[in-house]
Amino acid sequence: MSRSHSALDRTITTKSTKWAKLISKNPTRTVTALYIGPNGTTNSHGDNGEDFIFAMDAVRRVAEVLSRVTVYPSNSGEDIGRSSEERDLRKELEGLINAGVVEALCWNVIHLKGDTMADDAMSAFYPPFVILYFVVIGMNLGEHDGHDEQKGNDVDRRAMRVIMDKWEEMTNRWWKEPQHTLKQDATHEPERLLVSRLMGYLLLGNSSMYSEILQPSSHTLSLITRHWAHCTSASIARLNLSILRSVIFFKFSQNVQEYLKDHDKPSMAFFLEAIYTGINNPSIVSAPFGETQTSPQKLIQIMSSHLALGDASYAAEDLGFCHDLYIGLREYAASSSDSSDFNDFTDTLRNSETYWRNALALMQVKNSDNSTRTEKEVSVAVLNLALKLILQQPVHEVAQLARTWVTVGLFNVLDDTMEELVKVPGATRLLTFFYTTIKESCLSSAFPLDVLQLLKNDFPRQRAVGAVMRYESEQINNQQKQLLATGVEDNVEEPELPDAEDPIWINGLWQAMGWVEGVCHRDLHGREQAKKGAEEQTSEVEISSILCARRSCGKKAVSKCSSCKEFWYCGVECQKLDWKEHKIICKNNFAAPYMQTIRVGTKKLTGGNAAKLGLIGLGPNDSDSNTSENNTVTAVDRLKGL
Repeated sequence: MSRSHSALDRTITTKSTKWAKLISKNPTRTVTALYIGPNGTTNSHGDNGEDFIFAMDAVRRVAEVLSRVTVYPSNSGEDIGRSSEERDLRKELEGLINAGVVEALCWNVIHLKGDTMADDAMSAFYPPFVILYFVVIGMNLGEHDGHDEQKGNDVDRRAMRVIMDKWEEMTNRWWKEPQHTLKQDATHEPERLLVSRLMGYLLLGNSSMYSEILQPSSHTLSLITRHWAHCTSASIARLNLSILRSVIFFKFSQNVQEYLKDHDKPSMAFFLEAIYTGINNPSIVSAPFGETQTSPQKLIQIMSSHLALGDASYAAEDLGFCHDLYIGLREYAASSSDSSDFNDFTDTLRNSETYWRNALALMQVKNSDNSTRTEKEVSVAVLNLALKLILQQPVHEVAQLARTWVTVGLFNVLDDTMEELVKVPGATRLLTFFYTTIKESCLSSAFPLDVLQLLKNDFPRQRAVGAVMRYESEQINNQQKQLLATGVEDNVEEPELPDAEDPIWINGLWQAMGWVEGVCHRDLHGREQAKKGAEEQTSEVEISSILCARRSCGKKAVSKCSSCKEFWYCGVECQKLDWKEHKIICKNNFAAPYMQTIRVGTKKLTGGNAAKLGLIGLGPNDSDSNTSENNTVTAVDRLKGL
């Protein structure tokens, strides 16, 4: 090492040691140095810009080490030493807080100017904000005693109060000078996470933090939205979105209940404006030349791009956020009579092929017993969002979604994943509702013929149907074996499926799939005649059993399968091509019961039957609303009789 390097190292060591000692000996001088800045002039203590850097680093070390000791206490035999270290560090930090270090750090976040424009340099406000973050964690300022009273002494409360008092000014600085937080590279990911993480700890510490971030002048939610939008990694995007979602929908902490005692929840219009402001000023997305993107289009595009990162943990958060926005906007539209935001967002979501394609790609992860819980949650989240968008919605909306889903290959994905999907808790119930809702919409004369044709070409899905029926059969057989093994088979009329929710959903799912096939394979000529003005005769229109059973063939059928005698084909060639899919139904004797469901697909559910399935609530004008139910009829029997 050269002599000059050795001299530099000695100087750095000397300076570091000096300011580390001054923290405990003279905390006031340390705090005073924090106001100098890296290019500041010498103060009354003889300290200059170089001392500012070493003083700031000394404060950072104390706060950071204390935060680590607090969050990750030792479980080894060093507990006594660790506790002693924590006490010493806390004493030093308390001295700094009493001397005004929190005020000085906030001042730096608001006023400090950077001395470099290097791409990998952090924004000027980032280093002091990080130290504030360490202070909050190290002092346990994010904890309370269960009665909304912050833990700790007057020093803790002072630190919290100062940060909250300066919060709006600090976030305004971040908002007005985004600097490197907009750069699309991993170097600046920590910057895009810090505001939401610190805000999260403060929300845990005091309910009044909600008042700070929910006032109209605050840029906090817009800032976090911007940071989320610019994230390049799924993990950072997930953490930002998780906190943003929790705050918007008041799910973050028990402190929210304290806030709501004296405050009304802001409207969804307020939150949506904050979100749109975050993605529009400035925006990371750009429309093709000559086109202008709307705010909903930008939002869905950002969500789509993050889904494309392929991370299941993030996807569950993204899909949940989209779901919550949809529900929140729908409720707001119903209560305010202003449906513009709801309509714009929902229309964009219905038409976004990219969003659905990226979401469906994540369902392709095998949901086996070895899959993570999150991967299974993603599949349920996709189905839940899809169902909410069509359940009890106008026919034209269901048709538009059906068009999008056929285009992006939804039914192909269900084909590929159904064998494992039926084992995921909640999935069979969602799918039963999903197929039944599509079937009911297809029966309407308002359902577009071209979409009906698209659906017709996408069915049958014998592989998916066979997977459900085989799973049902296996479950029944397994339970029968268990009964035989325990010797309690006597007086058992019909075993119930050991489904976590209700056996109706496994049994009902393959029937609902048959209903969809039946209704979209109706004679389209008869449907066209009804469209021209004839009275709709849904129940009298023929099922196109004369059409070839191979998906998308559409030719007239001339012969039936010699084995099951239920499926018809246009010729030997199509029958051979279809065997790979048909054999699971044919060889397991599933063809006859499945074809029965196809034949009843043209029957419309009555209001009473729909209510029994949980699809709709009984209304005052429902003819079945006062009908008493025979207690001997099971839910499965009712579904089979529809």
